[in-house]
Amino acid sequence: MNVTIKQGDLSKEVCDAIVNPTQTSMNHNGGLDTIIHQTMGEFFTQQVQAISKELQSNACPVGNSRIFIAKSERDPHTARFVINTVGPNYKKEGKELAGFHLQSCYCTSLSLANTYGLSSIAYPAISCGAYHFPPHEAAQVGIETIRQNSYHVNDVRFVLYEPKVYNAFVEQWTDYSEKINREANATDERDRHRTTEPKPSKSSTRYCVLCKEQHLSNDQQFLCNQCSDASRSEVFNKFLQGLRFAAEKSFDDLKKECQLLKPILSLYSLPYTPCQAFDQSIHKRDTIAESYLQNHCNKEFRNAMPMAVLGDGNCFYNTFVKLGGAGTTTEASTVTPVELRARNVIELILNAEHYKIMYQSLESILDEFQKYVTGEMVRDTNYASVWDLLSIPTVLNIKVISVYPKVNGTSDTYYQKLNGMRFDPLLPNEDTTSLTSLPEVKLLFSHCNKPINLGGQVQQWTPNHFVPLLNLR
Repeated sequence: MNVTIKQGDLSKEVCDAIVNPTQTSMNHNGGLDTIIHQTMGEFFTQQVQAISKELQSNACPVGNSRIFIAKSERDPHTARFVINTVGPNYKKEGKELAGFHLQSCYCTSLSLANTYGLSSIAYPAISCGAYHFPPHEAAQVGIETIRQNSYHVNDVRFVLYEPKVYNAFVEQWTDYSEKINREANATDERDRHRTTEPKPSKSSTRYCVLCKEQHLSNDQQFLCNQCSDASRSEVFNKFLQGLRFAAEKSFDDLKKECQLLKPILSLYSLPYTPCQAFDQSIHKRDTIAESYLQNHCNKEFRNAMPMAVLGDGNCFYNTFVKLGGAGTTTEASTVTPVELRARNVIELILNAEHYKIMYQSLESILDEFQKYVTGEMVRDTNYASVWDLLSIPTVLNIKVISVYPKVNGTSDTYYQKLNGMRFDPLLPNEDTTSLTSLPEVKLLFSHCNKPINLGGQVQQWTPNHFVPLLNLR
């Protein structure tokens, strides 16, 4: 993928699609939105007005995108399509939700570009103007999101007007490039050590299973001094990185790496006591999830409160980290989403056949296993699927109840299979009597926006966010 950051006039950028920052009604009221309407002309404006008239203030909810043909006749001097998107209004007290909505702007616009087979797209600094999103934070969200969601779009441009915004994006891209280069160099260095490492024999030197670079002394079982002295979060960052490198080779390599790294887990205990009750003095409610709960979920789940969780691509694991924040030990509070993801990868891969049998009824809605675990699951801040849900109860020794809204009606396969489903941990000797004493977590499949109603019909709905449900006191 080629990424370009430049100063200029986005309305005149020649590419497959330009992204137009607008408001929820899509009525342009100044700024770049009006400039793009003036550049594209009446044909584009009429399309936007038709949608705006029908849906009014819900024409394009925050974080969503809509695609339009730029001109009635192809103009080689302008973009072919205009993708309208609505960025969040940044407020310090709600910056986590603003970050989630900004990420959604990039995700939904790239999804449309991929759906229409477009290869090039140009962005402004979404929300950095009148909506006051800090440029450095906005740049970080934009750069990370296009990296993870570009797919067939191989030419992404940021066409920016303000010099300070341009400088912020350049600085963030420079930092990001340096980070990628460091990771690549680390991979090359690891491979170099592996190629020069002697063939295993009874007298061969043992290496640290985590960094695979340092020799182990006779009294060291798994980790070298450097890795042993690293913080818990640093250890599991390396841990997940090792799983990702192995996954890039093959599923078999990933499985071997899981077997190699599994003993490290015993060095870091994981006591887990999830929070059960909503406390308004410390918890923030998710009002959108609450709307799904009250309007689209079964009555037995409505006497609960959805707790807001950061939507940075890690919302599934953020849920369990946040619920565990009320745990009884200091060690438990140091657990990160990266650690939970790494533990879950190992648990799922090494016990995959047990889970496939245990949840055979879900086979029709599960992603292809090897493709998912070697692609999405081993990457931090990436999409979590139903597979993640199967094994997390074993990792945390809890029960999980999934709550799925019937936005698409009761005939929706996902609603039928997932709503009210209980996910239990794998237990030794199948001793189900101990399940009754385990804590229970209710997990709502939610979305960053309310369902879109088009002339009385709701568009086909798919969730993009996980939210825990807490009991009301």
